Amino acid sequence: MIIKEFYRHNELVDFYISRGIEFNDDKQYPHLPIFSYIAEIDNQFVGAITVCKENNDFILDEVAVIKEREKQGVCTALVNTVIDRIENEYGDSKFYLVAKNPDVFKNSGFNIIQREEAPNFSECFSCPDFQKKCFPEVMVKMLKRK
Repeated sequence: MIIKEFYRHNELVDFYISRGIEFNDDKQYPHLPIFSYIAEIDNQFVGAITVCKENNDFILDEVAVIKEREKQGVCTALVNTVIDRIENEYGDSKFYLVAKNPDVFKNSGFNIIQREEAPNFSECFSCPDFQKKCFPEVMVKMLKRK
């Protein structure tokens, strides 16, 4: 697997939507992306991740893998790539996400927290279905400078 930085964040939006990630009607990221990565296997695109920053906190805005490569470590490799980058370049910080499948992120050291413990970083929090019909977990990982 090859993971490489990808600078055209907006070109990933349709892929994220195809994998069930919600975007508003104008297909804009809720926060300004600071970096994205894509994963390839045998020169074929298999997944992507986009990270945003709000104040001193980082937000895993989107991560998705093609259906044929689910549960093969692609998501974990993408997440660990951005964790390494944040720790190396930015040092001590918090990395937040909202996960429909939290077990994927527990393997990378994320912990479930109460909604009230997180900043207001996700559009999920204002959705009328949040914690009524849709039950994602709010998670955080404390990052340390390497």
